[in-house]
Amino acid sequence: MKMRRITTGIIAIGLMVLIPATATWATTRDEAEAAIAEAKVLRQQAVEAGVEDSLAGEMIEQAESLLPSRQYTRARQYAYWAMRQDEFAMKVAAGEVELEDDKAAAAEAMIAAAEAARQKAAEVGGEWRDVGKMIKSAETLMGAGEFDKAIEAASAAKFQAEKGYEQALAEKDADMPDYMRKALE
Repeated sequence: MKMRRITTGIIAIGLMVLIPATATWATTRDEAEAAIAEAKVLRQQAVEAGVEDSLAGEMIEQAESLLPSRQYTRARQYAYWAMRQDEFAMKVAAGEVELEDDKAAAAEAMIAAAEAARQKAAEVGGEWRDVGKMIKSAETLMGAGEFDKAIEAASAAKFQAEKGYEQALAEKDADMPDYMRKALE
């Protein structure tokens, strides 16, 4: 038994040396602040180029609001999304990228359908937790020019909203079984 404990200790120490048990995979506050600063610079360049995209500005604000709660990785992610959105918008404004009208229209239509399904589910109390976040994610992807991913995300949101609506209707008239009612009496 003593030999096993010693062996386990040696292996644990060896792994800690080989794989540093630090937060190397996590984002530091400095990295998050640098990403936000870079996003702000790019946002300013986009505004000077005549590109107005409120979603990118909202993402930067969201990233800044995450700093006090120490969610640095998520803050950096929002900053990078804002940068991608601004870069894409500037490329479109400069004519470097042509929008695929069919895919853009399809993404907009799917997002609108998902939002309508979400509202329908919310009316009967069947809106599932992450449907709104999924729709916002689809809007973000569409703004970044990733229309296929936006369509996919909006389709998933629509599916969940429809299932939430169906579940709410199915549970609307649900009642306790007789044996449960008798057990409570």
